[in-house]
Amino acid sequence: MRVTLPILVCVLCAGIILVTGANKDGFLMGNAVAQWLPPSLWAGITNLGSVYGTFCLIASMLAWRPRWAATLLLTVPFGSLYTFGIKQWVELPRPAATLAPETFHVIDSTLLEQSFPSGHTLTAFVAAGIVVFCSRQRLAWLALPVAMLVAFSRIAVGAHWPLDLLAGAAGGWATAAIGCALSARWRFWENVHGQRILAGIALVCVPIFFFEDTQYPRGAWMQHLLCVTCLLGAFYALWRPAASSAPDPRV
Repeated sequence: MRVTLPILVCVLCAGIILVTGANKDGFLMGNAVAQWLPPSLWAGITNLGSVYGTFCLIASMLAWRPRWAATLLLTVPFGSLYTFGIKQWVELPRPAATLAPETFHVIDSTLLEQSFPSGHTLTAFVAAGIVVFCSRQRLAWLALPVAMLVAFSRIAVGAHWPLDLLAGAAGGWATAAIGCALSARWRFWENVHGQRILAGIALVCVPIFFFEDTQYPRGAWMQHLLCVTCLLGAFYALWRPAASSAPDPRV
């Protein structure tokens, strides 16, 4: 039920939007409401949903939750296949390609192509799913709202339609379930050697993400913050591997 219910909710909401034709109006309304907050805030939140941004966030908890980072890595092939496979096949235009510029707000980069599904939303819901499936369920009260905020930020910056977000959320949730099943089978994250490899991967990702062009320069503050937290988390995991060896409370 934890896997299927959120996906069914996304499918139901998508069906309602398709039947009522509310995709455009929903985008315009959400985009307008978002302008009450600073653009730099939305740009930072959307950077949190980038692949490297999400991994840096998860890797910062490596010393306490090594399974999270391992699961996230295991989801990469499935999430990539889902996102880029559909994008290449469907090739739907983004809001900036179909709407008049004066009708909505764009933060930083103007994106035009490959709208469906939202990759940032998928990544955010992969992370939220990992927290829900691979740890204490009470953490879902924090993980799910953050994922939803990242998803909404894609409307706030003018990059995606509501249907894109629902498809990304459903795909991310399903991908997280697959990753958690794999990490329960391949438990390399339980031993110190595996945790050190994960820490090494995190240390490699930090400079890549630090200099990455995320297309949202006003959100660089989040980019740099995530790099710092990931760096500290990875070094702590290397320095105190024994702290990482506590058993996962859900397995």
